[in-house]
Amino acid sequence: MSARSSWLEYYWELEGEETHFGVELSLYKTAPDPEAPLLVYFCFQTIDEHVLNPSDIRRIEDIAAKIARKTDVVPAGFIEAGSMRQYYFYTSDKEQYDIMKEIAAKEKKLICRVGGKREENWATYFNLLYPDDMKYQTVKNCEQVKKLRSIGDNTDAARRINLHMGFVTEQERLVFEETARRAGFAIGSPEFQPESDFPNGVVVYRISTLKRHDIDSVTVRAIRLAKKIEGRLLFWDCNIVPKSVTKRL
Repeated sequence: MSARSSWLEYYWELEGEETHFGVELSLYKTAPDPEAPLLVYFCFQTIDEHVLNPSDIRRIEDIAAKIARKTDVVPAGFIEAGSMRQYYFYTSDKEQYDIMKEIAAKEKKLICRVGGKREENWATYFNLLYPDDMKYQTVKNCEQVKKLRSIGDNTDAARRINLHMGFVTEQERLVFEETARRAGFAIGSPEFQPESDFPNGVVVYRISTLKRHDIDSVTVRAIRLAKKIEGRLLFWDCNIVPKSVTKRL
């Protein structure tokens, strides 16, 4: 599934545990599909509850491919944490559910459970799987850090992160500045971009490494604060810290 250009994978905390998500983005524009009102989940778990390893993942993906071949279901996505990966599908009739139950019953090396319910509004797709602004920002963070690493940045080194925030009105910007200051951000200069939908901007700063958890925590915090007053994170940037410099230090 991950080979498709419309398939996105990302990480997010779910019920206190870091969780790996996969989602089929191409469904968003036409969802919910009235021809597929039934949600079916197919859960895989290791028998002794050990954390999924590459061999387990290959076996799970082989079974998921078999489901795609033998059924007429719409793959919506999956969540994975620890010893478990659970796929979500939408379908038109119970017959597809019964086929998946048969596939699960034949599996001997993994615990497989199949369940389902009527979900005409596709709430699982929209509310659990599809990334909101904060979740999608973590994907962009990963891409940006990967580029920095490719040009020799020591992404483990702490540095100042410059977060460029945007707001519709100047008053919203001022309110955000005070809120961000109380939340531990340093406040920089205002930025006015008259051609933007969010013309009243400001740069705020935070010291952080570019490790995934660290940079994600910074951007998520900034987005949450801005969303309260209809603002958004436009982009972030930072100085490069060459590996050669940190070695000398």
